Amino acid sequence: MDPEERFHDNPNGIISDKKLNLSWLPKDSKLDLGKWCSWDEAVGYARTMNSCYPGGFADFRLPTKEEGESIFDKEYMNVDFEGETIHIHKVFVPKGIHYLWTSDVNEEGKALRVNLRDGTSEYVDKFSKERHGTKLVRNADKPR
Repeated sequence: MDPEERFHDNPNGIISDKKLNLSWLPKDSKLDLGKWCSWDEAVGYARTMNSCYPGGFADFRLPTKEEGESIFDKEYMNVDFEGETIHIHKVFVPKGIHYLWTSDVNEEGKALRVNLRDGTSEYVDKFSKERHGTKLVRNADKPR
């Protein structure tokens, strides 16, 4: 699949991920909340957004490790809050996070983050906030 054809912006404000059959929200938590967030706050952000039924759905969640890593692609060019290049598709709203919280937590209680600037992933303290946030995703084939 051509990387440029993978993501599609829909009239309902939801981004379709044709490769993984997912739906993404175009903004991240930093853009919506105006602040960085810890992992627990990112989980709370998902609950809050689901109470608003974005795109008519109430089952958005933090991405898994694989989903979070998959939106990074060196061919994509976007910018984060500092104007630095992040490698996510241009269909996502610019000027957001570059550390993406995922749903993955290890046995030490640390959560996995994906660096959208360089594609690396690492487990860090869940209380870390600076430059952290999340993008919400849902399985596209689930009913409303």
